[in-house]
Amino acid sequence: MYARGRGQIGVDVKGHITVFFSLLLLIVFSLLCTAIESARLGGVRVRCQSGAYLALESLFADYSLPMAREYGLLMLDKSYGTDNAQEYQEYFMDYLSYNMTANKDLLLPGSDLCQAAAVGVTLRSERVVSGEGGVPLEEEILAHMKYAAPAGLLEWVMEKLGLMDQAQIVTDIFDKLSDIQSQAQKVDYAVQKIHRGIKRIKEYRLDMEEAEERIGDAADELDELYEELERAETMVEIVRLNSEIHAVERSIALQVQDLVQKHTTLLEYNKYVDVQKRQYEENTRLVADKLVVMEEIFAEGMEQLDEDTKGIVETELSSIRTRSAGEGDYYKASYATEDIRPNISILESNIQALSPYMSGGTDGLRNVLRSCTSAMSVYSTEKMELNYKDEAVSGSGVDVIKRIKNLLGSGLLGLVVDQPDKLSDSAFSPEESYETSLRGYNYEEKELLEQLLINEYLLNRFGNMLEPAEDKVLAYELEYILKGKEKDKENLTAVAAELLLLRSGMNLLYLLGNAEKRAQAELLAVLLAGFTGMHGIIKVTQLLILAVWAQAEGIADVRSLFAGKRVPLVKDDLSWKLSLEGLAKLTSSNMPYEKEEVGGLSYQDYLRLLLVKEKRSVRNARTMNLMEGVVKKKYDKGFTLKECVTELVICTEFKAEPVFLMLPFAGGGVQKNYQIEGSSSYSY
Repeated sequence: MYARGRGQIGVDVKGHITVFFSLLLLIVFSLLCTAIESARLGGVRVRCQSGAYLALESLFADYSLPMAREYGLLMLDKSYGTDNAQEYQEYFMDYLSYNMTANKDLLLPGSDLCQAAAVGVTLRSERVVSGEGGVPLEEEILAHMKYAAPAGLLEWVMEKLGLMDQAQIVTDIFDKLSDIQSQAQKVDYAVQKIHRGIKRIKEYRLDMEEAEERIGDAADELDELYEELERAETMVEIVRLNSEIHAVERSIALQVQDLVQKHTTLLEYNKYVDVQKRQYEENTRLVADKLVVMEEIFAEGMEQLDEDTKGIVETELSSIRTRSAGEGDYYKASYATEDIRPNISILESNIQALSPYMSGGTDGLRNVLRSCTSAMSVYSTEKMELNYKDEAVSGSGVDVIKRIKNLLGSGLLGLVVDQPDKLSDSAFSPEESYETSLRGYNYEEKELLEQLLINEYLLNRFGNMLEPAEDKVLAYELEYILKGKEKDKENLTAVAAELLLLRSGMNLLYLLGNAEKRAQAELLAVLLAGFTGMHGIIKVTQLLILAVWAQAEGIADVRSLFAGKRVPLVKDDLSWKLSLEGLAKLTSSNMPYEKEEVGGLSYQDYLRLLLVKEKRSVRNARTMNLMEGVVKKKYDKGFTLKECVTELVICTEFKAEPVFLMLPFAGGGVQKNYQIEGSSSYSY
């Protein structure tokens, strides 16, 4: 019994242990599968992330070939040449499917414990080439040019820009002087008329004492005749005396009339001088006001001038203030006319007192004559002396100001290009200019060197008048970037005008510092004014002659640049082409011959300087207009930079199936899939 009972107990214990270890093993395997699934899920996440990045990298490997071939820039065309701006997503999903599916499209498919697939992709952010004011385009260009920075470029440009700024300031000041020319002329004419009026006043003879004595004698004679008439006894004597009395009365009346006329004539001379003095004061005030406004406008600019140039400009302006703005009463007009008003009052009073006796009568005449004589003793001409010499100039000068104006009126392009008919006639009008979308964009400050590198890229990649682009929308691309006109000739004309303005300013700086040429211009100004005493108009005309002289030399400079020659930024006596005599004879057919200047700047150098002055938004917009236009013309009519990107940030959604949790002992039958999301970014 005992043995059998003991054996039964042993069997039961073994059974319990087997069930316990089976349950324990199931738990262990479940934990193990859960741990493995957890590790697998981490791997799946990494696989999804790396797969998305590799797919994005593959996507960016499909950069726009036309942009790479034509401009050496990398950017992704999201539309892939289609009308669908989301085309890139299909390509991305295709690349991603190869990264996520092992041995896809191979004859021997392999096992894949990942078992994850992409189910969707959304765009989180992008950097469009045409967005942000064209900054992404700038960054692509800088990446292209990072090893191509010319040595000393920044220093070279900064030096030239400083000189250009000075030339611009001086040119603007002299342009404003043309507004003063007519007013300065009126000032000089008023001084001239005051001078001539004073001369007439001083030369006019009105001897009041002699007139008083003469008319007084006639009045005494009349009194004697009246006394004789009272004593006359015969009719014959009475008739004779009446006749003589009438004759004397008539004589006195005529003498008074003559005296009044002389007063009136002298009064008119004084009033004439008074009117001219008021004209002088009014016009000097107008000149002074214009000078004040001009000096306020250029106050900041004047501080940018070097000491020599600043001194010359201030001296010239001071001369105009003195001679045309009345500063310091240079002509002594106020002093010389100080007695005009009192003299007018005296003459008017005498005329008023004498006028009743013009038609006859002598009662009280002697007292009136005495009073008039006393008044005229105060009449004074002693102060009437101007600081002015009214001398006519012999000979005449050619009005070079009008000549150059008429010459430019015939067309600038014809003056600077020998054969305008051989210039490009290409025209280009973008379907939608980027200038509209980029206008007013608020850029962050960028280093000047970076902007210079972008400009160097443009100079290397785009055509210009001397090196026209072939098979592009325009031949003169750089000129378009600078001016934005639809036609090559229009852009070239506008660039020629800007170069002329630049060269005129630089030439003017040279002329201002050349005493000999300034003296030549002053001599011609005297000839044009016609009188040596017209200092104001002579000074203004001298400066305007210097300005047109600089402009005419500028025409010759631009002509040389367009012929492929070099022109120094700052002229000297050796590099100056045009004499004042040559200027007076200048026509469109005898422009100075283009000559090479050793060490001068080329046409491309001047374009480099003009590009520095261009606004970033305008430069970027016109550059994109050209790029897009060329790609549309040569490769793809539907191409647009609005669909080209340099950076993408995308969010990808994946679905992954559980593997180890699907085993029966691991809780089998769990059908819920994993949802995995990840963000990936890539940029050129």
